[in-house]
Amino acid sequence: MYDTLIVGGGPAGLSAALHLAWHDRKVLVVDRRTGPLFFTIEELFNVPGMPEVKGIELQRRLRAQAEEMGAEVQIADIQRAEGEAGDFALHAADGTSWRGKTLLLATGVARYHPTVDGDYRPCFKYAGKGNLYYCPDCEAPFLTGKSTVVIATGSARGGAGMALGLSRYTDDLRLLVTTSDAELDESIAERLEDKSIAVIRGAIKELVGATGNLEAIVLEDGNRLEAEAFFVSSPALGRTDLAQQLGVEMAATDHHAQPRSQRGDTNVPGVWIAGDLRPMTQQVAVAMGTGNIAAVMIDQYLRKQDVK
Repeated sequence: MYDTLIVGGGPAGLSAALHLAWHDRKVLVVDRRTGPLFFTIEELFNVPGMPEVKGIELQRRLRAQAEEMGAEVQIADIQRAEGEAGDFALHAADGTSWRGKTLLLATGVARYHPTVDGDYRPCFKYAGKGNLYYCPDCEAPFLTGKSTVVIATGSARGGAGMALGLSRYTDDLRLLVTTSDAELDESIAERLEDKSIAVIRGAIKELVGATGNLEAIVLEDGNRLEAEAFFVSSPALGRTDLAQQLGVEMAATDHHAQPRSQRGDTNVPGVWIAGDLRPMTQQVAVAMGTGNIAAVMIDQYLRKQDVK
């Protein structure tokens, strides 16, 4: 029986594990190793105290520090969560199960990559490795002064909003709308025109470039879009399947789990949420902070149970 089970080994989950292990709690992190930082070799410039750290290096440091403090980390795909405060159970795809008194969900979000001839996997060659970006809060300054193509993989309106928002970093922007939702209302179209942001519509046939550096997008109609940087506008939906199994309330409009307070506690006693699963920005420092806050609250909760 663990004091705390943590699902998700990104910055939020590992930061929480570090704090709990420091307080001599028996804590287990279970992770699928599919989070974006495991594959991010671009440098992160806005993580306090760690300037120009690469995402993959940040992951390595966080895990090493948590394990050195006494946290356990297991690689598994959790399919089912059940139980109540004092006795939760996690069940992995391979049949392994773990039990814990409390539970922290830091399961992150599912991103939608642009599809290339119907397949999203070609983007893995470039995402987080050079000049294909996804998070304005994390990566927008990389665009400063560069020719940029914004790729709308969700709604055309969402892509237009991102392009307009990124116009403070560069004047050289184009918007590629790859979805069937390709229409823009007149007011948005006028704002794009005022910013000289051309709108191009079409499906992607090929990505051209060396590993880590995307040079051009070739469309099915043969149009070739060359740029120095590419930015994906896509839905980022919380991985809420485990939260929903436990009865955690969902945020009303943005497909994330809903905390009861900034402490990360939920409507289900003994269950906390942290990181990108919460309805907030997908930023490393923020994820680490929410993980640490949740861990402090979990430790205080366990301390009260110890007293009882």
